[in-house]
Amino acid sequence: MNNYKLLMALGLALVFLTQSAGMLQAKKPKKKESTEASENDTKANASASKQNPNDPGGHSFAGVEAAKRKDYETAIAEFSKAIEAEPSDAKNYFNRGTAYRASNKLSEALADFAKASELDPKNVSAFISHGEVLLNQKQPDAAINDFDKAVQLAPNDVSAHRFRGFGYYSKGDWDKAIAEYNFVIQHAPHDTAPYERRATAYRNLKRYPESIADYSKVIELDPSNIEAYRMRGYVYSVSGDNRKALADYQKVLKIKPDDADTQSRLKNLENQVTSSPAPNRPAAP
Repeated sequence: MNNYKLLMALGLALVFLTQSAGMLQAKKPKKKESTEASENDTKANASASKQNPNDPGGHSFAGVEAAKRKDYETAIAEFSKAIEAEPSDAKNYFNRGTAYRASNKLSEALADFAKASELDPKNVSAFISHGEVLLNQKQPDAAINDFDKAVQLAPNDVSAHRFRGFGYYSKGDWDKAIAEYNFVIQHAPHDTAPYERRATAYRNLKRYPESIADYSKVIELDPSNIEAYRMRGYVYSVSGDNRKALADYQKVLKIKPDDADTQSRLKNLENQVTSSPAPNRPAAP
């Protein structure tokens, strides 16, 4: 799993589920109170959408509904029709870009997000989504430029800081990554992902106590997170605390006995401990 996909898995931008970026934008008509079945209610909404002056033909609404079903090809087709009807409406480009991204058509997604931000220069989500695609294409500098624009427009947008942090992380700019994750953690203190990223940054700077503290926080929030135990064990080992490292590796194997990586780490560490001279005794000549 590459770094970008890992970021997604840890709760950042899961296509349509990211906090600011990736969310479909549509002027959906309000549902009327009714005791009819949900199927009839859906038909009523679709009918109302067709009469929505901001959505000629109901194509934008139909695209959103298709995307919710993960029928991205239909969604793309509907958003394309919406663009034909409303070529100056940024939301249709943004929505089609989101569907393209979900279909892994990244070049098309990039073009649509760029067009959305051109038509609506204050569209924070368009800049964030454009930057996300650039991250996926391993262009962190260009991506950071997009996130900078998003932060300028919305200084407190957590997603913008989160992804900018990952941009710096991708470049190995650990201090700047830490600063971004500090902001994210302040605003999303129960999310394990920024703690894990910050822990890695601290580890690479050899700031081992801070790294251990962050991995410990991840474990506090998610006691079943074997990666946090494994990496905390590693940091304990490189900082010289083999006893705690052994305990963490053993915890991983208690949760996942067949974890080959941890089995190897534990065996190597046990060999080091066994071959090390006893405390306060000089090594044999």
